[in-house]
Amino acid sequence: MKRDSEQFFQEIKKDLTRYGELRLELLKLGAYEKAGKVFSVLSYSLILLTLAFFLTLFLFLALGFFLSEWLHSTGVGFSIVAILYVMLVGGVVAFKTKIRRLILNAILDMLMNDEDDEDTPPVTNAPHDNDHPATNSAEQTAG
Repeated sequence: MKRDSEQFFQEIKKDLTRYGELRLELLKLGAYEKAGKVFSVLSYSLILLTLAFFLTLFLFLALGFFLSEWLHSTGVGFSIVAILYVMLVGGVVAFKTKIRRLILNAILDMLMNDEDDEDTPPVTNAPHDNDHPATNSAEQTAG
């Protein structure tokens, strides 16, 4: 009897040890997945920001040349563009906390969401195919 209980407790100890190892492995894999998602989102965001930067730069250059030609003064045309840049920077500084909160919420939403957006269909409140609601109110009252 004593030998059976020793063997039982040894098996329980092995199972608990194995369970702990597997949980640790699962935790590591989850952390790797989260880190990979963060890295991919940051890389994508960096590429997008770089493209947006160059788009803005070339649009403001084109506006500067257009205003220079329209006003017949290169200095005045590019001064207006510089004033627009200052206003743009002022707007970013004025809404700093809202912008930071928006970015933080986007990152946290991405980290908290375990499912990939491309792999899962959108969630809707529409009835499923296996739900068969009555088509009209007469059937609802009669049935």
